[in-house]
Formats: sequence, structure tokens, C-alpha cells
Amino acid sequence: TSVTTATPAAATAAPLSLGGFGLSKPAEQPASALSNPAVTTTQPATLTLGTTNTTTAPQSGSTGTTGASLTTTTQTTQSAAVTSGQQLKFFQLEEFINKWTLELEEQEKLFTNQATQVNAWDNMLLANGEKIVALNEAVVKVKAEQNAMEQELEFITAQHTELEECIVPLEQELSRNVQIDLERGQTYSMAETLDSQLKQMYEDLKEVIEHLNDANKYTDPNDPLVQIGKILNAHMNSLQWIESSTTAITNRLEEINKMHETLRKDNERSFRLTYYDQ
Repeated sequence: TSVTTATPAAATAAPLSLGGFGLSKPAEQPASALSNPAVTTTQPATLTLGTTNTTTAPQSGSTGTTGASLTTTTQTTQSAAVTSGQQLKFFQLEEFINKWTLELEEQEKLFTNQATQVNAWDNMLLANGEKIVALNEAVVKVKAEQNAMEQELEFITAQHTELEECIVPLEQELSRNVQIDLERGQTYSMAETLDSQLKQMYEDLKEVIEHLNDANKYTDPNDPLVQIGKILNAHMNSLQWIESSTTAITNRLEEINKMHETLRKDNERSFRLTYYDQ
């Protein structure tokens, strides 16, 4: 009597693939047989290019019992059917590697260029940051100077207000001085007119007196005409005194005008020195 036990087919190991490369694991065998350990033939791991199809034939264990002998036979068959168009040869792998190397070099150059550009931008940002800091310091300095200038302007404005308050009474005084100057000018004009009239009267009286003296040279002193001549001489002397007094007054007025002009100039000079030169 013989007993035949069929073992289930081992599960096909999923190949580990990366790109076009495939790495297959060895086929697994059943853990045990019925009586004797089965002789297991293991297919070694193979590196294949492209798509790999692995087929594992079912294993059968055959046990024959004749007396005390038990015979077990295990056979594993693996076959791969790969078309010629799906396999990659070594030179194709080398072409892919060279292509990937060129792409890697291009990416490396691109990365280097971008890194150089980023470094330049970083240096530019640092330089611009330093410029911004310097500009900020300059702005702070300008603001401080502006505040100082505003304080000086406020001080100047206060001084200008005080100066205007001081100028108001001076302007009033100057207006009064203008009126006085006008009156003085009118008086001086009247004095000149009077002087010219007195000179004319003096010349007329002189002619009359000379004429009377010539006419009365040999007349009696008790003659009324002679007495009239003496009276006229006395009037002439009075007129001469009036003329001399008028001349003195005119000279005095001129001196007063000069003194007034000098005082006015001195006051203006002291005023400028006091208020404008501070």
C-alpha cells in the first residue's frame, strides 16, 4: 500500500524591484513531510534586469511503504519566460547611469549657481542692512538737530515779540519827533523869510539915511528933519541889532538841528546794537 501526499505550492515571492531592476527571493518549501524530511532544492537569488516572471512548480512528496522502508521524493522546478524586448543589457544600464550622472552634474551646477546667487543676495541684504542702520542713525541725528533748531526758532520768536513791544513806544516817539521836525522846519522857513525882509528893509533904510545925510549935511541940528534923521538912525541901529539877534537865533537853530540829528543817529545806532546784534 502506498500513500501519496501532495504539498501545496509555495507562494511566489514578490520580487523587489527598483526602476528597471528586479531582485527575487528564494522559493519557500513546506515545513515537513509525512515520514522523512523532504529534500529541498532552493533556487539561489538572481539579479535580473527588466521584468521577471517566476513560476514555481508544485512539489510532490511520494512515500512508498514496502516493509520498513519509506521513500520521499521532492522536486522543485522554476522556469522564467522573459521576452527579449523586456531585458536590459549592460550597455543600456551604462547609458542610463551616464545620463543620470550628466543630469546630476547639471543639477549640481544649477544648485551651485543658485547657491552663489543666494550668497550674493545675502551679502547685498547685509550691506543694505548696514546702510539702513547708518541711515537710521542719520535720521535720528537730523531729528535731534531739528528739535534744537525749533527751540532756537521759538527763542528767536520770543525775542522778536519783545522787540516789537519795545519798538512801539519808539515809533510813537519818532512820530512826535517828525511833528517837531515839521514845526522846526516851518519856524526856520519863517526865520529865513524874516531875515530876507529885514535885509531888504535895511538896504532901503540905508539908502534913505544916506540920502538924508547928504541933504542935511549943512543943516541946523535943531532942525526937525535932523532930529528925524537921528531917530531914523536909532531905528536903524535897532534894526541892525534885530538882524544880528535873528542871525544868532538862526545859527542856534542850526546847531540844535545838528545836535538833534546827531542824537537821533546815536539812538538808532544804540538801538541796533541793543536789539539786532544780539
